[in-house]
Amino acid sequence: MGGGSLFLCSQTKIIMWCRNQDTVNFYAAISKGALVVSAFFMAGCDGGQAPPPAPVASKPVVFNPSISMSEFKPGQFIRVTDARQLVSITRGFWMGTHEVTQLEFELFMGSNPSFFKGETLPVDKVSFEQAVAFCKALTKGDRKEGRIATNMTYRLPTEAEWEYACLAGATTPFSFGESETDADAHAWSAENADDKTNPVGQKKPNANGLYDMHGNVWEWVVDWFAPHPKAEQLVDPSGPPGGKHRVFKGGGWYHEAKFARSSSRFMMEPGMSINFVGFRVALVETP
Repeated sequence: MGGGSLFLCSQTKIIMWCRNQDTVNFYAAISKGALVVSAFFMAGCDGGQAPPPAPVASKPVVFNPSISMSEFKPGQFIRVTDARQLVSITRGFWMGTHEVTQLEFELFMGSNPSFFKGETLPVDKVSFEQAVAFCKALTKGDRKEGRIATNMTYRLPTEAEWEYACLAGATTPFSFGESETDADAHAWSAENADDKTNPVGQKKPNANGLYDMHGNVWEWVVDWFAPHPKAEQLVDPSGPPGGKHRVFKGGGWYHEAKFARSSSRFMMEPGMSINFVGFRVALVETP
C-alpha cells in the first residue's frame, strides 16, 4: 500500500495505516452489526489517544474604546425648567467626547445615511433605531477586540445622564454660562453654522472635555418622551417605560443657540430621521 505499514492493535480494535509519519489514522469498530467509521488525528503512530484541542486564546482586555470617551463619576446636577430639580446619578459611566462621525458610523454599519457628507462631520439623518443598532455593533466589535470588558455595553445615554455630562459641574443653563450670547465659541447654531453641520471638535469643549454638547446636531437619548416628573428630587430617572416619541437633546445647526440649553428637549418617532439629528454614545458597566 505505497510503502506504508499496516498493523492491528487487538486490544483497542483499531486498524492503523501510517505512511512517512502521516498523522491521519483510520479505525473501524463493529458493534451489533453496525459499522461505524471515523477519522481522527494523532501525533505519530503510537496508538495513543488524540491530544485535546488547544484552547482558543481570547485577547486580553486593554481598555481602549474605539471611540474617544470621558469618564463621569456618580454625582448630582440641578435641572432648571419651570421648576428646579435635584437630579442624582448613582452609577458612573463614560460619554463619547464627540458626536459619532460619519467615518465611525460607516466603519461599523457599512452605510452612511447623512444628508451632509464628510468623514469628520457628525452622522446626521440617523433614526433612533439606527443609533441603537450602531451601539450594538460597536459593543460586539470592541468586546471581540478586547477593547472593553465583556460586562461593558455601549448604548444611548439617558436624558439625565446626557444633561449631567453636558453641564459637567456647571450650575447654569449652558455649560459655558447663563446666556446664549457666549455661545459662538462653544456651539454651532443657526447664528454661525452656515446652514450645515460642521466637523466635530472645532468649538471649545466643556469642563469634562466633551465637544458639541451644545449645537451642531441634536442628539438622541434613550428616554421616551413625557413631561418631566414634578418631584423636587429624582434619582437615575430614565423616562416612562413606553411611548410614541423618543427624546433628542442639545440643539443643532438649524436652530438658534437659545434652544441648546442643557434642559432643552425635542422629540421624534424612533423610526424617523432628519438632517439636524445625530447622536453620541455612552459606555456603561452592566451588572
